[in-house]
Amino acid sequence: MVTAHLSFSNAVWAILVKDALCEIRTRYAVGALSMFALTALSSVSMAIAGAALPPELAAVLLWVVLFFCAMAGLARVFVQEQEAGTLLGLRLYATGQVVFFGKLLFNLALLCGLACLVVPLFIIFFAVEVGNWLPFITILALGCAGIATVSTLTAAMVMYAQGKNAIFTVLTFPVLLPQFLSAIGATAKILSGDIPELSELVFMAGYDTTVVAAGVLLFDYLWQD
Repeated sequence: MVTAHLSFSNAVWAILVKDALCEIRTRYAVGALSMFALTALSSVSMAIAGAALPPELAAVLLWVVLFFCAMAGLARVFVQEQEAGTLLGLRLYATGQVVFFGKLLFNLALLCGLACLVVPLFIIFFAVEVGNWLPFITILALGCAGIATVSTLTAAMVMYAQGKNAIFTVLTFPVLLPQFLSAIGATAKILSGDIPELSELVFMAGYDTTVVAAGVLLFDYLWQD
């Protein structure tokens, strides 16, 4: 096995680089995520015609855009393997944990790149002010980590299903709901000029840790035929 000759980190890095090179060639996920974000933000901006959004509504809008952008592209992380017929190679030459972390890091990189596009546009289009950038970036990082982890797990589960995209969203949303609500509440406080409570950040970090641990334990079973 390749993993016998490579360290765990090098094997994970190899899968991450492979997925990145495939994405560079096709630009499917980047294109889908970027176009959805631009369309959603510009449409809402034109619809409200420059009216100020309450912090709570602005926070909901930000996370709804991030969530549905993720749903538009992150399922491809295993669908492309299934369509290309490379899943058997992954199963033969990499352990489930290596594949899980490689795919997770790729999805997380996509989401972080998406956030770097969405947040500036969000601030410009809706004239919101972020007074405390450090907790805001922390919330974004924790929220994106949760979305990426759950999406990686559910993508492995639905890659053989009919109507993959619809099932992917239906499975992902209920699992993400606690993290989603926490991220919205904490973001609303930031946009209101307040600072979120430490307990909210601890909950989000604990959620991410729990989901990653579940992925490590269950991934070998989730992505088998």
